Amino acid sequence: MKSRDRIIIQKIIGYIDDVEDYINGVEAKDFLDDKKTITACAFSVSQIGELVKEITDETIEKHKNIPWNSIKGMRNRIIHDYENVDLSVLWGTIKESLPILKEDLKEIILNENDIIF
Repeated sequence: MKSRDRIIIQKIIGYIDDVEDYINGVEAKDFLDDKKTITACAFSVSQIGELVKEITDETIEKHKNIPWNSIKGMRNRIIHDYENVDLSVLWGTIKESLPILKEDLKEIILNENDIIF
């Protein structure tokens, strides 16, 4: 994997960590009533999508288990139609998809042979 891709993946993991911090101890009902948390989470999820656009085709092809296009699609939905984002979909993404994505990305970093320390 190119060093640039590794850095991007680490940034994505950082944004996922941020989202996890924002919703720590928050239930769905509370999330839906908290504009600050919604805004912070939506921003972070959109940044993840923006970063995915910068990952090389080589890495995307090598790791087809990652839903790269869905991630970019969520970013586009947030950026271009923020007022109409389905908050239950955003919540589901945050609670269900991001933890899986985080683990998959960590695996990618750990399993690459060209890690330089």
